[in-house]
Amino acid sequence: MKTAFVISALIAGSSALLAQSPIQEVIDNALIQSVNTNNQNIMSMLQQQLEEAKRQSESLNDQLTRMGDPSKVTMPALDIIKQSVSMSAMNAANAAQREQRLRATTGAEAFGDNAYGLIAPVNPTVTFKDGETGQRDPSLYKLQGALMGDLNNVSEASSDSDDRVSQLKQQLGTLLDQLSAAKDVATAIKLQAAISAIEAEVASAQAEVTKSYVDYQVLEQKLKLQAQIESRGKSEGRTMERQHNSDKAKEAKGTTTGTTTGTSGTTKPFSNLGWGSKN
Repeated sequence: MKTAFVISALIAGSSALLAQSPIQEVIDNALIQSVNTNNQNIMSMLQQQLEEAKRQSESLNDQLTRMGDPSKVTMPALDIIKQSVSMSAMNAANAAQREQRLRATTGAEAFGDNAYGLIAPVNPTVTFKDGETGQRDPSLYKLQGALMGDLNNVSEASSDSDDRVSQLKQQLGTLLDQLSAAKDVATAIKLQAAISAIEAEVASAQAEVTKSYVDYQVLEQKLKLQAQIESRGKSEGRTMERQHNSDKAKEAKGTTTGTTTGTSGTTKPFSNLGWGSKN
């Protein structure tokens, strides 16, 4: 009997253990609900991060599109700017050779120009009334030839500058229109750089003409001054020549006077004898 009772008690205890208490069930349900809530929060956070990453990716792609690829932006105006820069460098080199050109002046540079048909030219030859001709001496026109050569150089520089400025300003208008329609930063930056370069080249071309004319004015003033110096030098030379001749004449006259005085002061022979004396 005792054995049966013990077995029954064990079976009853096991059933009690297998049965879940209401408190434990509440705890388990709370844990399950907490886990589900946390999972939902984590999923929501992950979804937000995914959406944010997507927005950032789209924004980055949009920025890259707006930036553009500088290497793909080509502008014909850049070639024109390069040509203008090369021309400026060439003009600077020619200016360095200006002294050689002036020193090589023969005077013939003054012949043949008619000032746009306003004044009759002076030709290298002269036609006499009998129909025969004679050659002019170009060396008499060297100062005028130097000025004419320099002035022609200024005229050429001015004409060249006008052509370059006209071409550059046409490109400037085109670039400004392109800048207004630019859709990416790379294009806008290159256009702005090209516009700045063109404006600088326009100023440079105009400055070259100004410098050429200033150089001509300096040459003109120098030649006038040198002509004045030459005239004064010749005048002084004539004055010095007259003074020199006068000093030589006085010296020669003084020598002649001294010789005559010495001759008249010579004692006559036998004058001490008193011959022919009235006493």
